[in-house]
Amino acid sequence: MTEAKKWLEFERLQARTKGPNGKPLRPPLPCDRGEKRSRTDTGAFTPILRVLEKHGPMTSQDIARLLKKNSHNVCGTIRHAVDAGLVVKKAHVRSRNGGKGHMNCWLYHIAA
Repeated sequence: MTEAKKWLEFERLQARTKGPNGKPLRPPLPCDRGEKRSRTDTGAFTPILRVLEKHGPMTSQDIARLLKKNSHNVCGTIRHAVDAGLVVKKAHVRSRNGGKGHMNCWLYHIAA
């Protein structure tokens, strides 16, 4: 038996063994749970989806401005929404503020 299998058996034993308070010493291992749990709060997507539904495709900076939220936080939430398949991103080029040059960004829209 390999060392990895020994550790796995030890951790499974810890999950089955109850401590003095009657609770297991550790929660079940993710590989033993069976179902896959979501790592993101889909409720956080709702305001973004509403904005996209109302205003159409837009950048994360535009969405953040409409929601009056931090653009960094909105960008992270949108990334999770893309991973969940609720939002689609498309490469987009826009002119910089002041009209000097262009910048690449993502344009987001609701998945079909």
